[in-house]
Amino acid sequence: MTLERSGFSTAGAVGSVRPVPALSGLPPAPGTRASRRTSPADGTSTRRGRSALAVAIVGLVVVIGLALADSLPTWRFDGGPFIALGGLAALAGTYLSLALIVLVARVPWIERELGHQRLVALHRVVAPYALMLIGAHVLLTTIGYAQEARSGLLAELWTIVAHSAWMVPAAAAFVLMVALGALSYRRIRSRMRHETWWVSHLYFYLAVALAFGHQLELGTFFAGRPAQQTLWIALYVAVALLVVGSRVALPLVRSLRHDLRVADVVRESPGAVSVHLTGRDLHRLDAEGGQFFQWRFLTRSWWWQAHPYSLSASPDGRTLRITVTASGDQSAALASRLRPGTRVWAEGPYGVFTARRRHGRRVAAFAAGSGVTAVRAMLEDLPTDADVDVVVRARSASDILLRAELEALAGSRGYRLRYVIGTRFDVTLTASDIVALVPDLGACDVFVCGPAGFAALVLEAASTAGVPAARLHHESFAL
Repeated sequence: MTLERSGFSTAGAVGSVRPVPALSGLPPAPGTRASRRTSPADGTSTRRGRSALAVAIVGLVVVIGLALADSLPTWRFDGGPFIALGGLAALAGTYLSLALIVLVARVPWIERELGHQRLVALHRVVAPYALMLIGAHVLLTTIGYAQEARSGLLAELWTIVAHSAWMVPAAAAFVLMVALGALSYRRIRSRMRHETWWVSHLYFYLAVALAFGHQLELGTFFAGRPAQQTLWIALYVAVALLVVGSRVALPLVRSLRHDLRVADVVRESPGAVSVHLTGRDLHRLDAEGGQFFQWRFLTRSWWWQAHPYSLSASPDGRTLRITVTASGDQSAALASRLRPGTRVWAEGPYGVFTARRRHGRRVAAFAAGSGVTAVRAMLEDLPTDADVDVVVRARSASDILLRAELEALAGSRGYRLRYVIGTRFDVTLTASDIVALVPDLGACDVFVCGPAGFAALVLEAASTAGVPAARLHHESFAL
C-alpha cells in the first residue's frame, strides 16, 4: 500500500524485500547472554533507581536540617537571619551542584539503573535550582553582612570579595556558573557546536573546585568545626573518585584491554558514514543494540574530544559499528580523515534503549534522522517471535539511513515497516496519524529515537493511547 499524496508509505513485510541471513539468525539459546539480554524487563532497575534518588534527597534534607539547627542562635543578631539563610542556600546549592556532576559522571551502575535519558532530564531539572540557590546565597549573605556592618550592598560585596579568605576564587566560580547557565539556554545551546558545548562544561568542574576553599574557611556550618569539615571533604572526595573512576580510569582500562581500532570506514550516503571497529574480547563490553558510547578517536586533531554515537548494529562480540551523519565538525570529516588502524577509546556502553527493556512481544518503534541507527540496532536484538511495527520519518527517500538493512531485517522477521516521507511543512505528522499507523499502539512497548520534536510527538500520542510510562522508551545521547 502506498499513500503518495499524504507522504505515508509502507514496505511490505513479506516478499517485497530481500532477507539477509546474517540479520535473521536463530533464536538465542536459553540461558545464554543473548537470551538474558532480550528477556523482558522486570522493573527491578526502576526500583533501584528510585531508591538511589530517595537516598540523595534524604541526604540533602539531613544536611539542610543540621545546618538550620546549627544556625538558629545567630538569628537574634543584626543580619543574622540573612546570613543564616544565605549559608543554607549555599549548602543546598553546592550539594545540588555535586549531584549534577554525579548525574553526568557516567557511573556504570547509575546508568544501568536509571538510564541516560532520565539522568539527563534530572540534570536539566536540577541545574537551574542549583544556580538559583547559589545566587540566593550571594545576595542573602551580602545583605546580612551589610546590615551587620551598617554599610551599602555594593560596598559590602566588595569588602567580602577583596578582604575575605578564598573569596576571589569563589567569586570566579560564581561568574563561571552564571556564564554556563546562560550558555545552557536552549536557543544559545542550539547554535553551539558540540565541541564548544563539551569544552565549556568542563569549566563547571573548575567552578565547583574554586568554591571549595571559602566553604570550609567561612561557611557558618564548617568554620572551626573539624567534624563537619571532614564530612564535607569526604563528600567532595567521593564525587571526585566517581568522576575520575568513571570518566578516566574505567575507559582507559577498557580501551587498553580491548585495543579498539578502526577496521573500515564506509560511506553510506552523501551525508552519512559507517565506522567499523574491531578489538579483543569485545563480548566483555556486554553492549546491546540501541546503546551508545562516547567515542574518542586518537588522531592529532580529535584525541581530546569525545562524541556520543550510538551503535548501528547489534554487537556480535567481535566487531562494533556506528553510523554517523554529518552534523558537526568531526562527524562531517570522518569519511575523509579517519583511517583504518586508528586507535579508539570508548566510554560506555550507556543507555537503556534496548530490547531487554521491553515488557512484552508487541513493539512499536519510531525513528527519524540519525535515530534510525539506534532503532535498527535495537530491532536486531529483539527475539524472532516479537510482533513489531516500525515507522520511519524522513524528508526524502534518499535521507533514510540504512534503508536496505531495515528492509532486509523487516523482511526476514515479518516486521511491518512504514515510511513517512516529506518535510514537516509538506507532510504534517499528528498524534492521530501515529495512532492510525499503529492502531493497537496502547498495547505496545514504544521505542522512539529522533529529533526532540518528533520524539515528543510520538511519546504524547503513545501516552494518549494508554501506553504506561514504563513501556515508553526514549534515549537522549547527550546533554
